[in-house]
Amino acid sequence: MQVTKNKFFYLKIENIVSNAFEHGRPQWGLEYFKNKMIVYDINGNAINIEPDSIFIIPPDTYFKTESANGKPWTHTCITFDADEEYMKNLNLPAMTPIRIGKTKELEQLMFDMEDRQLSSSQFKQDAQDAYLLLILLTIYDYLNMPSKDYTLNAGDDLQKLRHTVMNSTGVFWTVESMAAQANMSVRGFQRKYKEMYGKSPIADLYDFRFVRAKRLLDTGYSINHILNSCGFRSPQHFSTFFKKRSGMTPTEYVKNKKK
Repeated sequence: MQVTKNKFFYLKIENIVSNAFEHGRPQWGLEYFKNKMIVYDINGNAINIEPDSIFIIPPDTYFKTESANGKPWTHTCITFDADEEYMKNLNLPAMTPIRIGKTKELEQLMFDMEDRQLSSSQFKQDAQDAYLLLILLTIYDYLNMPSKDYTLNAGDDLQKLRHTVMNSTGVFWTVESMAAQANMSVRGFQRKYKEMYGKSPIADLYDFRFVRAKRLLDTGYSINHILNSCGFRSPQHFSTFFKKRSGMTPTEYVKNKKK
């Protein structure tokens, strides 16, 4: 099993409403959708996808993805080569939404997998392949183990929310959407968040975005990739944000690093 080189991205924001693969992909595909989506198969059948769902697509299979509300959408995509017999033994449902409650663990694996992609290690391909296997086995375990093994502990909604935001900087978070994720009122969420972390949720989000953007610049990623990964709406927005925090524009920062 091997992740296709340069064919993995984590929480990418798509600004197109729909995307079609007339002849499918030559590899297996694993999509993790953060938004409500519609997928169409070759017969034109519409498959409704709820937020935070996994969708597995076999090689050479036609499919079309479409935003359910006509707005930009966020997803993770991993394409990979795999032994047919191995995938058959895993028996993961293909072309069928898999909505699991253990999204925090999956997103952390995907986040760590992207870290390996960004690294200069000669073994980064091996590491990515290992993370892919862990992701597939996590899905398998969820589908085949008693649901009680995946019960979340009560009282940690705020911590889970912060973890999610930290690993999902490409999402256009608002205070309202954060509060909803934490199962709290907006006012109560803002008060409790500042008590626990010493800053407002939006200030914390901006800190996460800056750290991630700086790391991506350090590793040579393009501005477009950083915009998608860190939730900036335009190069100008990113440049203004970065200069306010670092005292220099992204371009100046990269040039200074090369000296």
